[in-house]
Amino acid sequence: MRFDAPVPPFCTLLCWIIPFGVIGWLASTATADGILPNGGADFASRDGGVTITSDFPGGRMSQCQQISSDAFAITIEPESDPINDSAWYAFRIQSSRPKSVRVLLHYVGGSHRYDPKISRDGERWQSAAHLVTRTSNTLQDVELLVHADEKPLWIAGQELLSTDEISQWSNQLTRLPHVDKKPIGRSVQGRSVEQLTITECDDPDYIFLIARQHPPEVTGAIGMLHFVDAVASDTPLAKKFRKRFAAVVIPTVNPDGVHHGHWRCNANGVDLNRDWSHFTQPETRAVRDQVLQCRRAGENRLCLFVDFHSTYEDVFYIPAHNPQIFPAGFTQRWFASIQKRFPGYDVSVDANHNAHRSTSKAWVDRTLGVTAVTYEFGDETDRETIRRVAGGAAEEMMELLLDLPAKGTPDQENKPVIRLVSGSADETISR
Repeated sequence: MRFDAPVPPFCTLLCWIIPFGVIGWLASTATADGILPNGGADFASRDGGVTITSDFPGGRMSQCQQISSDAFAITIEPESDPINDSAWYAFRIQSSRPKSVRVLLHYVGGSHRYDPKISRDGERWQSAAHLVTRTSNTLQDVELLVHADEKPLWIAGQELLSTDEISQWSNQLTRLPHVDKKPIGRSVQGRSVEQLTITECDDPDYIFLIARQHPPEVTGAIGMLHFVDAVASDTPLAKKFRKRFAAVVIPTVNPDGVHHGHWRCNANGVDLNRDWSHFTQPETRAVRDQVLQCRRAGENRLCLFVDFHSTYEDVFYIPAHNPQIFPAGFTQRWFASIQKRFPGYDVSVDANHNAHRSTSKAWVDRTLGVTAVTYEFGDETDRETIRRVAGGAAEEMMELLLDLPAKGTPDQENKPVIRLVSGSADETISR
């Protein structure tokens, strides 16, 4: 909806004499006309000269209130409470004439995590930390100084990477003869959860890659794209890898959350990476079923599971040591090879991370006995670094997995057996 917000006659003075933190109070006292639906809203200034909208995929703006002729307070609220503090914002601003506009972000239930990124077309982005002119001590209130004009300016916590853009990328890959794509299920709101399979083998072993359980974690998704591109490439190594292995890829586990600009959860307000014991959500059930299909594929083996995410710095999260894990010692060799390849890059590893929680890697480790890694890229890691390191990590992974004994060799006889509880039935599966 579009509405015109009145400007109280004393607001201009208030903006300069009240403590900065009180901006949050001003935003919270917006009139009923100032309450905007999450994930899609239009706002026009009193004179119609400035428009602000979050009505696009990935947009996030809960309320917008004009507090002076050139200042606007935007409230950012999460989809669920309590929630992990990954406060996401994304809006587009225009002005009928060039002017400097102060945008005051007020976070409810969170704080400022992501430095602004800006774009003139919604596709090409650049960092814009310089827009931040001041912050409150709690980081719940942040002021941006924006130079607005008649050309739309997107401002977001990270570059927008929508489900449509991911689908375009995956459609490009399916032009290759060794890449197939299919839907594996539907989200809460009926969006397709899509899967790629990359192989040139009729009887492969498997690796399983997923991303975007948490919508704002864009750098993790970027890392996944480059990782998968390396596996699908025409290099001799990738071709050799695909002759023996299949990479199963689910690029967007949480399409509803991505579309609506959620901080963390799916459309039911559930953190999908805390649902990997209960499987109450259609998205996690769909992914689990595909993992189990790889696991049950005759004598074929699931050799690696990687879940791509973002946090404050680049880091690999792994479970505590599991003496029954397969392949034994893989993560140590993989991380060492990445470090050797990029000596100036710090390969950080955090073992026993979130061991008590129902995360994807914990479930794969405990239930399937397969090597599982959460691969995190930093929020502000240089995108070229992400490209180089993710592609290099994929190549090192392929080299190491190709060193595993092939199926049917003596090293693979008498494989241990694990007990898998799936729904109400117990199934015995050999590793």
